[in-house]
Amino acid sequence: MKYVLFVVIAIMLSLGTFPLGGKGKILLEPLLHAQKKDILTEPVDVDLVYSDDWTFLSGVTTPLPVITEINNNYVTLPNPDNPKGFRCTVEQNKARLDMDGDGEYDNDIKKESFVVWKITYPNELQMNYKMRIFIKGKSPQGKQVWAYQRACFITAKTPLGNFTLIDDNNNGYYNDYGKDAIIVDSTKQAIPLSSIIPVKGKFYKLEVQMNPEISIADKKKPNYTGMSLRLEPYTEDTGKIDLVKNLKPPKDPAQIIVIRKGEDVFFQISGKGESIIPVGDYYLVSAIFSKRVRARSPSQSDKPLTTVEKDKTTAPVWGGPFKLRTNAYCSKGGEVIYVVPPGHLTAPQYRPKYMECPFIKMDFPTVVGSLGEEYYSPDEFKDERGYAFPDAGVGMFNVDIIPKDAPAGQKPLNKTVDSAHCQKWLPIDLSGIVEKVRPFWETYRCPIEKYRGMVVVKVWTSSSVFGELSFEQEVDVQE
Repeated sequence: MKYVLFVVIAIMLSLGTFPLGGKGKILLEPLLHAQKKDILTEPVDVDLVYSDDWTFLSGVTTPLPVITEINNNYVTLPNPDNPKGFRCTVEQNKARLDMDGDGEYDNDIKKESFVVWKITYPNELQMNYKMRIFIKGKSPQGKQVWAYQRACFITAKTPLGNFTLIDDNNNGYYNDYGKDAIIVDSTKQAIPLSSIIPVKGKFYKLEVQMNPEISIADKKKPNYTGMSLRLEPYTEDTGKIDLVKNLKPPKDPAQIIVIRKGEDVFFQISGKGESIIPVGDYYLVSAIFSKRVRARSPSQSDKPLTTVEKDKTTAPVWGGPFKLRTNAYCSKGGEVIYVVPPGHLTAPQYRPKYMECPFIKMDFPTVVGSLGEEYYSPDEFKDERGYAFPDAGVGMFNVDIIPKDAPAGQKPLNKTVDSAHCQKWLPIDLSGIVEKVRPFWETYRCPIEKYRGMVVVKVWTSSSVFGELSFEQEVDVQE
């Protein structure tokens, strides 16, 4: 073998096809350089292949995973027979699934299981899609809450290492920037899928491509997906960002995700210190301060979190001071809840009373920061009405409804016989009346029986996380 190798090299030298250095030395650098996994100078396209290795996937932490509850709805995978997906429901503590897309239930799940749908993409390629079906917990009424979540992924072997794409929003596609996730090389830390990604100190453009036509030979390839990953060097300007330096309480976040305005460019920034990212206006997607306290920007119509400029460092001031945000409005007719005190042998009773007069009603409050970012709690903390305040220690909101031009010291309109309870916005606790029902926030509604005209609605509370919080809004009370 060594003689054959010597002859091949000798022939290449004689033909001038082997790279040479000074004084006839053989240059191995170009060959070694081509094999390095830390640089890419030209665009590349690499096939993506399917995998359902749950042992690998279960050990991965993704930024914004979605767990979808099963509640007479659909598993939102591509189904040519129904654009909504595959039907699913829960009956008698078991999940019922439509596996073939015909709308009929043909698989009953009684315990945590993995199931595989055969999905069809627009290019008519069929591919497996594995889902985990499991019991998420129990409802306030004590019933089992079933859910589904992706249990598969696709991978590509690129010159920069192995790339793993995870369908984090469970819709069967892997190209939803900011919603799906990607793992670069051997790390187990996933980042948001983005059209620009950082790899080993450099930036690259990324595109997930769905091949429009599939050949018979391709269909026979094992775990073929009909998708490819395109990578190419990113050569535009960059700057530096420090999102923790000027952040006011509650505390330093464990993770921050930002989006560049109007684009599919997302970056996950962790810990303190400066990070290099491409220039542009950036908005907050998510900041995780604790298991319960998170933040996000309502929309890109608000002021950006920060603007990154070429070769400059930006450290935006955000966070506090904080304030309450809600919406107060007038609506005719509604119910008030009054309490029948407990008797010698009876528990207290909550009874509704309908009234025809105008009501002041309000949406459940949230907390906003100095740049308009909203602080909230994830779904797992919400009560049966979908309410959850980011500070669990807040158990009451004070409310005053006062005529706009009232003299100082006038009694609030929400301090009457039928509306005295409207000064304290509290959760309702039925735990002594109905078993297995945790307290839930009442929807605020206060009858205004006699006064007509402009009023000022004031709401305030104290929070150990956000400090003193308040809200004020004028509302026109009319029939």
